[in-house]
Amino acid sequence: MHRFLKINCIMMALVLVFALTGCGAEPSLLRYDLSGGVTSLDPQFADGESEQLVIYNMMEGLMRQLPSGELENGVITGYEVSEDQTVYTFSLKEGMVWDDSENTPVTAHDFVFAFQRIFNNIYPSPFASMYASIHNSQKVLSGQASAEELGVKALDDMTVQFTLDYADPAFLESLAHSSAMPCSQKLFENANGKYGATIKETYSNGPFYLMQWENGNRIYLKKNDKYYGAAEVQSPGIYLYMNRDVQTAAQKEAGQEAPSYFDLLMDGKSDGCLADYEQYKKAKVRGMTCEETESTVWALVFNQTHTAFCNQQVRQGFIRAIDRSVLEEYFQKSKQENLRVYDRLIPPTISLFTQSYTEQTSVTTKNTYDPQAAYQSYRAGMDELEADTLRKIQLLVPSDSSIPEMCGLLQQAWQSTLAVSVNIEEVSRDELSSRLSIGDYQVALVPLKASANTPTDILSRFTSSSTSNISAYKNPSFDSIVEGAGSSHDPQQILNRYVSAETMLLDDAVAYPLMVETSYFVLGEGVSGIQFYSYGGKVIFRDAVALR
Repeated sequence: MHRFLKINCIMMALVLVFALTGCGAEPSLLRYDLSGGVTSLDPQFADGESEQLVIYNMMEGLMRQLPSGELENGVITGYEVSEDQTVYTFSLKEGMVWDDSENTPVTAHDFVFAFQRIFNNIYPSPFASMYASIHNSQKVLSGQASAEELGVKALDDMTVQFTLDYADPAFLESLAHSSAMPCSQKLFENANGKYGATIKETYSNGPFYLMQWENGNRIYLKKNDKYYGAAEVQSPGIYLYMNRDVQTAAQKEAGQEAPSYFDLLMDGKSDGCLADYEQYKKAKVRGMTCEETESTVWALVFNQTHTAFCNQQVRQGFIRAIDRSVLEEYFQKSKQENLRVYDRLIPPTISLFTQSYTEQTSVTTKNTYDPQAAYQSYRAGMDELEADTLRKIQLLVPSDSSIPEMCGLLQQAWQSTLAVSVNIEEVSRDELSSRLSIGDYQVALVPLKASANTPTDILSRFTSSSTSNISAYKNPSFDSIVEGAGSSHDPQQILNRYVSAETMLLDDAVAYPLMVETSYFVLGEGVSGIQFYSYGGKVIFRDAVALR
């Protein structure tokens, strides 16, 4: 069904393009603002969100992953998998070339070389762990085996074969990552150590190629006519801007604020951007197309370095005093369309093995609404701490939307059930992030948004060694479960471990989800076909069209 809808969307876009072209209108250059600078476009090593966005639009690997999580063929005509799921054989499309002056062919050897670079024992790729299942990968990484012994072989120019040490249910999905893009050994060696660092030494096998690179200003990707699917690419190119939301000296002198990405979009200077709920409503009034995704979970998190919240029973008392049905009623009355009550820590947009993680699993916790049990737990914890009551407790919340008003319901519940007075401190989202990072809070409403399409991205933030562990939670059992999920080879076992980890966070009253927030990606007027992903800042323009 996803594939049928995608094909329909492409065909409709093509029909519209041809219809308007007949009337004199042709597709225009696309314009988009990057969230940061770009210092490297080496696919095996570039790890910044903006860098990877550029690579995804310049290059194409064996597989592509759609925003829905579904996989589709990239530069291949198809693939075969052995019965024991340890040998994958891919057949490449004929006639593909790089965009260099010699039209160097794209071959299976380019994928072999790319993976040898990933497992270079002197300078390994930061993404090497993603492909740990490849035969001999750890021996090559440690220098105990040569690069030629890695389980990636070119059977001929058009056939590449991967041999795994064990069945890896995430292997195909990993091949859609930017680090799995091909790399021509000839072009790499000709770059003399500057591969992906300058325009001259950056190469494309995808829908666009690098035409201009002014770091701090903009990147210009031009349509690659050498791309095998060039006929399907309607946009002549993309301008990727940097720092247009940063106040210039002239603006500062004139007392003007720098425009936001949304301001640039509404002024017709951009063709797409992320938007908050208020911006989304303005865009809808203008009749603009908006893509929606529930990508952020808001959860109560307790700072366990606090003298009282280090006690699990105190935390459980606070949680068990919360009635989610009251919050649900509030959202219905306030007509806050971008928020809904939610009881999971992993956003619904995150997939596992190309399917929604939350749809594949269910989680139950002992910490459910029970006023009497809440008070008993709270009192037991306070007795353990040899304390009478809590004073000067502050709940840190974002100041936008109606979230502070909603948090007033939590304030009332804690006052009536626990006889604890909690003040609500409203701060901007930027200040909230800053305060959380340095542990300057007692209780906070925390946004959990994945930067990668895996439950591990959220769960690992609560491990003892994580630099993102804002709760200061220390539990060796939890650490072991999360680590075990990463090293397991069995799909059901992986799911079970994720569920166990998520349940443990809820039972130990570390984080308590209250709601999920819808994020919006707004397309400019006359723009269609931009693929927006709910994680990692990924945006694909291969099928995009701008008519203006």
